[in-house]
Amino acid sequence: MPGFDLRSYLDRFPEVCRAKFRRSYSFRALEKEFEPLRSGKRWLAARDVLKLFDPTKTPFERYWSKPNEKELNQLLSQQRVLLAPLPADSRSLIERLLAVFHNIGVTSLLLRFVHPECFGIFSTPLVYLLQVHRPTTVELYMAFSDELREWQKHFRMDTVAETETALWTFHELTYGAPASADADQARLEFDSDVWIQRRRVSQALKPFFDKYGALELARIFAEEHPKLAGKIAGEEYERLLRYAARHLGGGLRLNVKGATTILFNRLLEAGHISLGDRALLDKAWKVRCDAVHPEGQVKLEEVENMIDTLERLCRPWES
Repeated sequence: MPGFDLRSYLDRFPEVCRAKFRRSYSFRALEKEFEPLRSGKRWLAARDVLKLFDPTKTPFERYWSKPNEKELNQLLSQQRVLLAPLPADSRSLIERLLAVFHNIGVTSLLLRFVHPECFGIFSTPLVYLLQVHRPTTVELYMAFSDELREWQKHFRMDTVAETETALWTFHELTYGAPASADADQARLEFDSDVWIQRRRVSQALKPFFDKYGALELARIFAEEHPKLAGKIAGEEYERLLRYAARHLGGGLRLNVKGATTILFNRLLEAGHISLGDRALLDKAWKVRCDAVHPEGQVKLEEVENMIDTLERLCRPWES
């Protein structure tokens, strides 16, 4: 199967525009009109923003409301916004523009044409396609732009803006168009690209991995995939048992057959656990074994009980 070729979709952008908007557009020509802002030669003016809503140059008036020229002129004459040089951390610039336009879409349009090497147009379908999730609007757009930059480098595109344009074109041809064999093939190439799916999984799961520990993650995953949750909790169980073996079990090694039974006996004799606790630890170990072995089966309730046991009995060992 041929690999996913993102650049080929940039070449099809005019085709999609003619089909969708009945005309094509030259975004590179429009980028040149923003050169004075890109080089910091003058302040942002209302006429710059209105260029982005000229139906002969862009289709954006279909998606966002055009600002009122008189009101925007008055506001920008007070704000005196310079868009260059671009700061190393773009947060302050995005926040300032968002305070002017009150819309991340319009803000992204301006940034895309002033600094195409760094920004793309904010698009909900593309945010979903890339699986980018962040708690605030500014953080979401920054993460979206950063992720586009990774795709730009991987697919050797010229700019972040062209990368976003190519992805938008792909989305229109595959998800926004009637069903066809070509669209099915394009989606298959996208879904089969390991690099792409790694990026998407990373974006979707990294916030969880950054925020939660092993047992918290296991509890979150338990309902959707009990066996996977059991493996995650099982690895944490082993870590806690090794800690107990070193510090509470007289330096016992757990890499020999029957070592867990010996450890539980020592913990019981030393008063660290009760007979009832011992039974719960045995049950949790059985769930761990069922989770890690191919033929084993585990149920949601078993995994949740296992996590409860580890949180109540095992975690205190470290403290």
